[in-house]
Amino acid sequence: MRKIKRLLHKIFGGVGNFFAIIILVSITVIFVNTYVLSARESSGALRVIDSQEFSLGSNETRQSSMQAISRSTIVDPGCEINEKCSRDSFAFKITSGDGLNKYPSICFNNKLLLDKNLKDSKVGRGLNIVVINSTTFDVKLIETFDTYLEETFFLRALRLNLTDGDIVIMASFDEMTSGLREASITLLEKYGSQAIKGVKYRDSFVMLGQKGIPRGKAIEMHVKKGSREYAAAAHISGCATFPLGQITPLVLPNVEIYRQGNITIGTSIENCGLAEVCKSDEFAVHLYTGKDNNDEPKICVNGHYVISKGINNAGRGLNIAVVSHNKEVIRIGHFDTWQDDSTNLEIFLENLEDDAIIIVVTFDEASSKLSQHSKNLFFDLGSATIQNLKYRDVWVLVGQKGINGFSPFEEISYAGTGFTYAPAIDKKICVPKKLRGQPIRPDPIPYHNDRRREFCSHYEDYGDFCSETNVDKSLSAVPLLNRTLEDNSIYSTPILVIAGTSNNALRMCLETILMQPGVNAENVIVAIDEKSTELFALVQLFGFKNLSLPTTTDYMEFYEKALKETWNLYPKSGKLIVIEENLLLSPDFLYTLALLSEVFRKDATIGAIQMWNPNSFDIVNGSIELIYRVDDFYGLGFLVKRSFYDRYIKDSFKQCCSKRVWEKWTFSDLPTSFLMPDISRVFRRPFDENQSNRQKSIETLFNEKRRTNLDPFPPLSNIDTLRQNKYDETIKTSLSSATLLKSLDKCTSINTYMYNLIQNQNISHIFKHVYSQQSVTDVSSLLPVLPCFGLLPHEVFGLYHGVLRFSSNNNSFYLVGSKSPLLNTKS
Repeated sequence: MRKIKRLLHKIFGGVGNFFAIIILVSITVIFVNTYVLSARESSGALRVIDSQEFSLGSNETRQSSMQAISRSTIVDPGCEINEKCSRDSFAFKITSGDGLNKYPSICFNNKLLLDKNLKDSKVGRGLNIVVINSTTFDVKLIETFDTYLEETFFLRALRLNLTDGDIVIMASFDEMTSGLREASITLLEKYGSQAIKGVKYRDSFVMLGQKGIPRGKAIEMHVKKGSREYAAAAHISGCATFPLGQITPLVLPNVEIYRQGNITIGTSIENCGLAEVCKSDEFAVHLYTGKDNNDEPKICVNGHYVISKGINNAGRGLNIAVVSHNKEVIRIGHFDTWQDDSTNLEIFLENLEDDAIIIVVTFDEASSKLSQHSKNLFFDLGSATIQNLKYRDVWVLVGQKGINGFSPFEEISYAGTGFTYAPAIDKKICVPKKLRGQPIRPDPIPYHNDRRREFCSHYEDYGDFCSETNVDKSLSAVPLLNRTLEDNSIYSTPILVIAGTSNNALRMCLETILMQPGVNAENVIVAIDEKSTELFALVQLFGFKNLSLPTTTDYMEFYEKALKETWNLYPKSGKLIVIEENLLLSPDFLYTLALLSEVFRKDATIGAIQMWNPNSFDIVNGSIELIYRVDDFYGLGFLVKRSFYDRYIKDSFKQCCSKRVWEKWTFSDLPTSFLMPDISRVFRRPFDENQSNRQKSIETLFNEKRRTNLDPFPPLSNIDTLRQNKYDETIKTSLSSATLLKSLDKCTSINTYMYNLIQNQNISHIFKHVYSQQSVTDVSSLLPVLPCFGLLPHEVFGLYHGVLRFSSNNNSFYLVGSKSPLLNTKS
């Protein structure tokens, strides 16, 4: 103990000093631990929170901010999904309509927001949308837009009612595309859609997007209609974290409206150039549309030009001056409806003062993006012709808000075909302060086929189809004239047209299809190269369906794909009409098939009806009344049974049918025959004789003057004899009574001596020539005598069991092989 005291005294100067130092150290430790270290920890925690808050401010959707948002834990019926969403994501389930009886529904954040069964439900045709605020995730808007009719209010909602980042949920019902134009489609891409451009008539579409995200970032689904009347429902569901992509603020076109005080006055001219001074309750107006895009539009009011080149932004589209009841110009607006949508124009027109007079002049092109709603607003202002305004037409109007009837001051001038401009309108008039509307619409303008004009303005080399004489003619199907055939299945049979390399040839073919009495445009499908936008537009112009197929230089490969795809599109159809390239149809094409449809259906030994006869030459002069059975298939335009296609063509196309049909499609072990008219019901356009890689015989086959029926309702005299057993018996009977042509030598042209003898005798109208055969397929001795009858010597077409049958100048001829089973050797 003494040692310890001695040590403490030596180090600390005494025991008291030691305890004093101990107390002081203890106080220091407590102070540091309590105030210094705790403050440092608090300071460090605050920096972490600040860092978290900064991160949230830049992304808006991190976990901490999610905790402040009301999130439903109870899932509404119909909103169930398979996934369990994380704390920073939201459940969604979106289903489009399916036909007319299954309605769309939209769920978000476990809540059913749009459904037919909800109270005050807004579900209808077109696009049904729900808009969610991306900050609070509250519902901002639930609305239905009938985009089947037009896009105006849908477009306006997307442009003006939504803010950047707003979440937009869409589901289609019934038909959504007919009224959608480029403006809405382009804008939807700025909401993240990538599929919207591919959505077509009665397809289904759903989307979850956001305003300002890049194209392709939306969650969406598109289901094609295909062969159904309506597409099946499109459906998406899952968990979404926002934003869906980088949000870029949308910059939308803005229009500067010039108001009193900042309206520029151009050239002044007394009384706007009118020879006489207007009355006190009138004011002078000069309207000029310009003759082309290098000219200028003009509007003069009370001696001052307020629209002209360089004045008040005058230019392409619609140039408008608004005049008050005091005859003062109070507003000027220019709306480029070639480039921009009509939203700003619509708002401008909707906010006109009562009794305000509106003066409108178009310039260059004003129709491309002029909405139907804008046209309706002009109609309310007194326009009778705005509905007719099309590409590069020009139009002027002096209208008034509140007018009762149609304005007396309106004129429209139509553009020609191609890229020509309409004749300019140049009017100088005195306009009263109060317009007296005409109670009766002005005399109707001659029919204007706007779609045909637009097509002809974009594409060339269509000849008289786009001439001034024909360009306004309607392209509409001819109704069925024979009511007894209303239920005939031919008029509901799919028609496949297989396009070739000539666009104009396809156009002529489609015209002859459209002229078939009773044709249903919904049943006509045209197979085209998927890269040909021109052919796509042409087929649409005629109101037919497009079947786009991959590009190939091999027509028969294209042919095979077209057949397969069409049968797939019409799985319930038992037959198909096929029309190849470069064909023109006779006016009775469908009518003749309809008359033959019953025997075609009942006789299992008939595989197809071919409407082209290789022997139908003008010099032969056959009969429009006769139909034959033949062993070979020559195609071009034909009706074929699905059962025949499935058995002999579907899986054997390259073996049986890789060549063009005039080279004969060959089928092994074929128990069936084909029907063929004596006079062709299709005409194939002649070949170009400059192509040296084609056999001369093929050129002669098509370039020799041919005969095609032109009677729309020909009588068919031998329908009752076409079933196999009856037909064979009929031929045997005819052969037994036919006059024998005994000595026929080789001919190089028609045997006029033989024909003169036939014409000068009154004994018989049925003749036969028996050619010798080594076997039933041997035709070597038949070929040399074919030219005697005006037929080609290169190949025998139209044989049936060794018998070649044809009619010429009201006489029936049978060239029968000596080995034919139909020849009774005793005859």
